[in-house]
Amino acid sequence: MTAASGGFFDRFRELIRRSLAARLVTIAATSVIGLVAVGVIAHDQFNRQLTRLLIDPELETVADNLIANAGPGLSGEIALRDLPYDPRYLQPLSGRYYQVARLDDDGSALIQVISPSLFDEGVEFDPKTLAQIAAPEASGRPHFLTIEGPDEEQMRVFARVVQIPDIEGRYLFVVAVATRSILAPAANLVGVAFAVFVTFCALMVAAATLLQVRIGLEPLSELRRDIASVRRGGAERLTGEYPAELQPVAQELNALVDHNREVVERARRHVGNLAHALKTPIAVLKNAAHAGAEDAVMKASIDEMESFVERQLRRARVAARADAQDATIAYRTPVLQNLEDLVFMMEQKYDAQKPIDIAIEAEGDVTFRGEREDLLEMAANLIDNACKYGRSQVIVRLLPAFESNGLFEIVVEDDGPGLSDADLARVMARGARLDEAAPGQGLGLSILKETVDLYAGELLFERGELGGLKARLRLPATD
Repeated sequence: MTAASGGFFDRFRELIRRSLAARLVTIAATSVIGLVAVGVIAHDQFNRQLTRLLIDPELETVADNLIANAGPGLSGEIALRDLPYDPRYLQPLSGRYYQVARLDDDGSALIQVISPSLFDEGVEFDPKTLAQIAAPEASGRPHFLTIEGPDEEQMRVFARVVQIPDIEGRYLFVVAVATRSILAPAANLVGVAFAVFVTFCALMVAAATLLQVRIGLEPLSELRRDIASVRRGGAERLTGEYPAELQPVAQELNALVDHNREVVERARRHVGNLAHALKTPIAVLKNAAHAGAEDAVMKASIDEMESFVERQLRRARVAARADAQDATIAYRTPVLQNLEDLVFMMEQKYDAQKPIDIAIEAEGDVTFRGEREDLLEMAANLIDNACKYGRSQVIVRLLPAFESNGLFEIVVEDDGPGLSDADLARVMARGARLDEAAPGQGLGLSILKETVDLYAGELLFERGELGGLKARLRLPATD
């Protein structure tokens, strides 16, 4: 086997391993090949049986007639008193032949009488076949053979060795018929019938295979679509009616979805419990430091510790979702209502600090393929920053999903001082702060970026039409 053929079989085995359709097609192709092989064998057996039924009895009858009409001639040699009644034995190379040969002691055959149809040819046997026919123990026994005739056509031959009364020696009587002249009409008809039958069977196998691929494997396609719907948030569980062979798979997938949701919720509870457990002692230390001491180093250390705990807790929350394999499974969150709630909260928060107008522009509602808490956290971060740095106006736009990537967009724009190109490059740096006077630790945007990455979204910053910063948050939408 060459390297090329080895590579072909390796690729074929890999295809069979990976594709159920390829397995069905291979089985169908094997079945068709088997049908063709059976048809060829059946056709050959039919021709053999046709030969035994139509030709062999005629040959034996003619041979018996020749033997019965054989006798001594005028010079003592063998002669035939009557010739066969079929005139084709008189026509040269007509396909009907007979001959009589004397067998010598050395095993050779000397032709004594030939039919006029043989003209100047003779029916010849190879030495091995002639020895089998001329064997003493085979005398008188009929032999049916298939050999090549004088016109290089296949012939059916009857041969028998007998002794003729009043004539010395043993004589080999041979009668031959070219099978094509007899079998051709029936063989052609049967060949067409077999070809039609095999073609019909092959088409039926191909049609059955196509139905198996299109209909038999349709439950797998349905299961794939339902799984995709769960992954996109279109459904919470697999609820379709699947065949018995696929029902255990659907049950296991539902169990996996439930386990995934349970792990996420458990991680969130643990993070919340840890936050409450740590924040209270830190708040006590912070109050004690501010109330009873003037040690700036201690105050700075407590503030740094509080900042570090807050950062690690928020990072742990994001990591807990990532470790749960896919936090976006089976979640659907309406966006517009949650944005309106956030805007109302921000208006209440900044109403006492400065007059600022927060407007929402939306062509319609969309559904976020993710958790509500994550949507609120990401949008609140951007809106809060816009309100913090904007002078008097903030615009929040909700844009529908693009068909190319399935991401809807939340645009938050303010009329504040904005950022320079250098500041835009730094704004996503972890811990970087552009306004040291503003409250906070500069962690919001970096943590926001981690959450956006978790949902395979995009976060872009650019200069807005109002003169300030424009933030573009793109997140996956459900179908």
